[in-house]
Amino acid sequence: MNIIPSAVFMFEGTEDESIRRLGNRRVDPNTGDVFNLEVNPPSDESTSARLVELPEDTREVVEKRFNQFKLQNIMLEESFREVC
Repeated sequence: MNIIPSAVFMFEGTEDESIRRLGNRRVDPNTGDVFNLEVNPPSDESTSARLVELPEDTREVVEKRFNQFKLQNIMLEESFREVC
């Protein structure tokens, strides 16, 4: 495929923000509903009691993923700078 974009959007966020947001994410194993304990907590105690943290949301994993993102983002930014 030879696609040339007409616009490219780059989203920015700090590592601390990513760790904080993902560190507050929880999933209800019964329903699959996703909650954020800070901005979108469950409305009842029974749901809160059964929430689980996903393995990919631990601090260590998020830090590793963020570093990979930064490296890939640099390459993407350089590639698209030439096109747009």
